[in-house]
Amino acid sequence: STFFFSYAFYTASTNHYPTLLEIWNRWDGPHYISLAENWYQNSGENNLFIVFFPFYPSLIKVASLVFKNYILSALIVSNAAYILVCIFLYKLVKMDFSKDIALRSIFYLSIFPTAYFLHAGYTESLFLALAVASLYYSRKSSWLVSGILGMFTALTRITGIILLPVLLFEYLSQKEFKIKNIKLNILWLAFPIFGFLLYLTLNYAYYGDPFKFLKILEEYWFKKPAFPWQGFWTAIRGFGWRGPSAAITIAGAESFFVLLAAALTIFAFKYLRFSYGLYSLLTLIAVTSSSFWLSMPRYVLTLFPIFIVLAIWGKNKSVNFAITVSSLMLYSLFLSLFVSGQWAF
Repeated sequence: STFFFSYAFYTASTNHYPTLLEIWNRWDGPHYISLAENWYQNSGENNLFIVFFPFYPSLIKVASLVFKNYILSALIVSNAAYILVCIFLYKLVKMDFSKDIALRSIFYLSIFPTAYFLHAGYTESLFLALAVASLYYSRKSSWLVSGILGMFTALTRITGIILLPVLLFEYLSQKEFKIKNIKLNILWLAFPIFGFLLYLTLNYAYYGDPFKFLKILEEYWFKKPAFPWQGFWTAIRGFGWRGPSAAITIAGAESFFVLLAAALTIFAFKYLRFSYGLYSLLTLIAVTSSSFWLSMPRYVLTLFPIFIVLAIWGKNKSVNFAITVSSLMLYSLFLSLFVSGQWAF
């Protein structure tokens, strides 16, 4: 329905029959396609591609050997990963809650205002699939599988490294925090750090600087490490000088979705396992610790515990109605902006 709506909207608003590949290759999408085609290069504008992690474009490359089109391959990889997100999130939630809450968690995730990125040529669905699957197998005490999935998560996005402390806490909680219960299999939990170290090695191999990506982020995206409140203050000040469109989509949406995620993360600690709340908290801190907030509504999408919290509240019919209607309205608005080439996170 997302692809159908996007096609119908674009056709009606432009009086032009597009292809889905044409309207879904937006913003960062072409960067991932370029990486899949040409890999990292130390020349000119190609320098900026180092900020994009290697696992997703690698999968696009593999898929392109079969489908012979890089954009189509990116969409196939993302949507296959989305299916895996639904499967593993359902299985994970079912460990602690009812089938209804598990299904609502998937539903709320799928209609979140920026959930169209789960279908686009972006890393959101792959990252979520790997992170949720890693936590699922940690709950099953399959530490080797969990660690390997954590490594690939860290090769997909920088926030994947957060799985290291999250998995460690989950391990220790299952061992009742007793040293005598700790086994050598705790070493498998170090795999996420290896994924991040491999990415730093790529930085060094192509640019002679393992932290080149930080310099590129500051140069091209005006982002540098800072306390979260500095990014919040920068976003809020945008109301004073940005035009109406940017005031809504940058100053307003960036601030609102972070505050929403922060509130839901607090409730995650109340309703869910501590490791889930820790995942949400550390991820939120990581993405907001920047001098300039950009794409926060999209980053919030990867905080899967907040959708479990919403699903618990959604047992109330009125709450479920409010969440569903407001999510679908914003989803339609943001999706329309995205496919028309306007900024939509």
